[in-house]
Amino acid sequence: MSSLINVLRTVPYSNKPAVIDVIAKIHSYFTCNLLIGLAILLSWKQFGGSPIECMLPLGFSGAWAQYAENYCWSEDTYYVSFGDIIENYTYQERREKRISYYQWMPFFLIFQAACFKFPTLIWKYFASQSGIRIGEILRLSSNPNNSEPRNRIENVKALTTHLGSALRFHRRLKAKTLKPHKILRFLNMKYSSHYVTVIYFIAKSAFLINVLIQLELLKRYLVPQTERFGFDTWKNLIMGNETWQESGLFPRVTLCDFEVREMGQVVNHTVQCVLLLNLFTEKVFILLYAWFVVLVTFTILNLTSWITAIFSSASREHFIFIHLEMSQDEDFDTDAGNLKKDARKHVTRFIAKYLRTDGIFLLRLIAQHADVLFTTDLVNALWKAHHDIEKQILATKATDQKWQDYLHRVESRRGSRLGSRIGSVTSLPTKKVDY
Repeated sequence: MSSLINVLRTVPYSNKPAVIDVIAKIHSYFTCNLLIGLAILLSWKQFGGSPIECMLPLGFSGAWAQYAENYCWSEDTYYVSFGDIIENYTYQERREKRISYYQWMPFFLIFQAACFKFPTLIWKYFASQSGIRIGEILRLSSNPNNSEPRNRIENVKALTTHLGSALRFHRRLKAKTLKPHKILRFLNMKYSSHYVTVIYFIAKSAFLINVLIQLELLKRYLVPQTERFGFDTWKNLIMGNETWQESGLFPRVTLCDFEVREMGQVVNHTVQCVLLLNLFTEKVFILLYAWFVVLVTFTILNLTSWITAIFSSASREHFIFIHLEMSQDEDFDTDAGNLKKDARKHVTRFIAKYLRTDGIFLLRLIAQHADVLFTTDLVNALWKAHHDIEKQILATKATDQKWQDYLHRVESRRGSRLGSRIGSVTSLPTKKVDY
């Protein structure tokens, strides 16, 4: 329990959604608040109004009438179509036709709202363990003051420094020969160069799985006596081709059996009740069913587009090419519209060695929140940082090669004896510049 409390403390509730994208906002903010609002409306009708009214036998008035209605509300009612004879149903058959969901509708809606919020909590908690301050990154990138060149330059510089340091940390840590990292690679995933991306896709998959489960819950458990609860039933209700009398969904008129002791004898009563609440509940769940179908469609499309953007090499390269061309970097011939020689190879290396999966993901995320100019400047700044490292590596290799050539020349001039002495120098460690 204490660990759960610690997790919840790290992800305080915010009325604004976590830093993801539009689809995530629709799930965790709009849909969540919609469900909470509907739950409040249903609760007000249940606890502040008259959710059930029954036609009672003669002699039932006052306290007895209140007792009968409270009993029928709490102990469930059952639905029998008007064309059927009630006496033909046995006690067990009546029990099987009970409608027991309407009392729990507000709690069911609150549970649904919590399920829509849960993937956001997954993202906020685990993404905070990556060492990359994603919230701060997007706050700077979406700052309205970025329209001013001075502020934009400062924010680009700050993000370049932070992203460069974070990405370099993950690259170097992966290169370490740590046994725990090799043996328990999965447990050390937060130190990898794709940790944030994996958590993001887990959260987005959780959104999709959640809404699919919500549809299945509506189908199987809301009205379990209806086998064909689904798209056709909802379509008929929406179009008016089928009413609650025919479908049995959200019936307004139900029956209730209860016993009363009269003069030492137990007398059975069957009364007819009106569930006014079901008139509103039917419209609520028609709306939710249609909305969940729309959510499934757009979530699948959004997830597919993100998978393509992050894992397709052509999409990654095109994204970098576009922004480097707009930045008018010297490695690109923007006037001719063609890339200079070896530019594609350099961009591929830039993505594979410097940005890697999390870098591409963060740039895509920034591009959704910032304007094109800011994203272009940031990509260009990271590109230049990458080239500075490349130049250092090439300079180090050139120095090492000159040193080796010098040793070979000395060895060839002075003989193998002197060469053996100098050979020990070749084993001295040289300064290594990496990513």
